[in-house]
Amino acid sequence: MHELFLSSVVKEHEVPKVLALFGGFTEMRERHQFTRVQHFEPNPAVKGLATIKEFQKEPRLLNNPWLELHQILAKQPCTIQVRTRIVDSEIESAKKGEMVSVPDDRVRLLRWTELPDPPSQRLPPYITQRKTIEFVDPRMEKILVDNKFTRVSNIYEESYHWWQTDFTEFALIRTWIADDSLPADKIMNLSSTQPYAPFWMLYVRTLVESSPERMQQAQTQLEKVKDQFRGVLDFKVFDRRAMDTRILPVTGPAV
Repeated sequence: MHELFLSSVVKEHEVPKVLALFGGFTEMRERHQFTRVQHFEPNPAVKGLATIKEFQKEPRLLNNPWLELHQILAKQPCTIQVRTRIVDSEIESAKKGEMVSVPDDRVRLLRWTELPDPPSQRLPPYITQRKTIEFVDPRMEKILVDNKFTRVSNIYEESYHWWQTDFTEFALIRTWIADDSLPADKIMNLSSTQPYAPFWMLYVRTLVESSPERMQQAQTQLEKVKDQFRGVLDFKVFDRRAMDTRILPVTGPAV
């Protein structure tokens, strides 16, 4: 799959205007949610997934997303995300300062993204395009533990979402960073923390099959959205290296 998106920065005082703007544009009420986003790094001494032979015993191996992820990690170690939705009742308890645990059986989404494609004549600089893998597997945490992945960060996203019938998603997001000492199964205390930055990020995103035709259709749709919001939203051009999930090899100082 490929992800294509536009990006913009929204200041705190502009949020009510953006909520009203996209509510009217999509003719739907926004979906407000919190998501725990944990970043994991593979064992640098292992190429790919050490337990990949166990997947070879499973049916429909060619459609197994773990196999695709193994092939990517074997070439270049990368950071991956494990995303967990936090329900409303847990959010309210966390805002009161209560200690709340994430249930073990809560659905988790694994996400990997490649370094975005470089600018070209066929891709406008304000559109980010990158390959991605997203899937749900109830064995996810056990598989990561068995392959000696290490949790390297633990953040929380507050977000508002809208969708159009062509599957274009509009997402307004801000981030909290949890304390390193927070246990993996606990939700951060939202009563005594502040967002990481005094602004939100706006993404207009679409996820399509990795075919030239579908990617061109997605690009055309995003260009149309940009034109529709010309003079209202300023879609930025970001350095693609800021979105690089590859783990670079450690090298010694230059001699």
